[in-house]
Amino acid sequence: MTNSQSPTAAQLRWQRIARRASDATVLILLVTGVVVSAIDLTIGLDRFAWLAQRIPQITLLGLAFFFASAVLERVTLLEGIRSDLDVLRRDLDDGVTVLNSRMNEVTRVPSEVAAVVRSTRREVPLLPLLGPATSSVLIMGTTLLHFAEQHRELLLEKSRSCSVRILLLDSTPALRQVHFAVGRLFGEEDSFHRELKRSQEAMVTLAKEARGLGGDFEVRGYDIVPTANVIIVDPASPAGQIQVEFLPYRASANLRPGMLLQRQPMTVDAGNLFDFFVRQYDQLWSVSHDVTR
Repeated sequence: MTNSQSPTAAQLRWQRIARRASDATVLILLVTGVVVSAIDLTIGLDRFAWLAQRIPQITLLGLAFFFASAVLERVTLLEGIRSDLDVLRRDLDDGVTVLNSRMNEVTRVPSEVAAVVRSTRREVPLLPLLGPATSSVLIMGTTLLHFAEQHRELLLEKSRSCSVRILLLDSTPALRQVHFAVGRLFGEEDSFHRELKRSQEAMVTLAKEARGLGGDFEVRGYDIVPTANVIIVDPASPAGQIQVEFLPYRASANLRPGMLLQRQPMTVDAGNLFDFFVRQYDQLWSVSHDVTR
């Protein structure tokens, strides 16, 4: 038994007192019963009137001592059991923590990864993701046309209570080679440039409408080949979430895998995935330019 599991000196002392008191009470009751029985059988209790009158009181007093010592013994025993259970609970909690840590090391899945999905478009609905946003909604993608057309009301609503930031690939003709490279990635060489122009025009119109309603809505364009689509909700909040959608070669929008990240209150690794994607967004935002002007 380790030091952390050993009973204290006070507990041991009370346990010894309780055991001795209980043993002494039993012995006294036994001796008293034998003496009274011997007197009754040999001489007769009527010769000792004062003793006969006090037999009930003596019996009750003896029983009271017996039950008191028994209760004390059991109380100290239960206290020791409770103390041992507390130690076992702490050891179990420590063991579970170590086990979770080792499982994380073996699986190599960072703690901030809440879920890995085969298709973000099919398995992660946008309303539960964007609905809880209270401070900022940051979206980074390529054309983002489905946001501008299918989720315009949600973005307009969020812009009145949050800061909405949209990053999309710039549609200027000077970037036709980049557009061609991304179009090959998506298998849309012929239509990608036209969709990109429609997307930027729709996002610019949406930003102007949001600002006209008093919303906070910005749209910027970048000039590099994207590697992922990212949706970031309240990155500075403990309840922050990030959806990352990977862009594999020639996979349709409904077949793109991804993952959901949650901010952890304490992270051992300063380079965790959540902060990594927040920094990536900030860096790309800093080198992009406003396309609404």
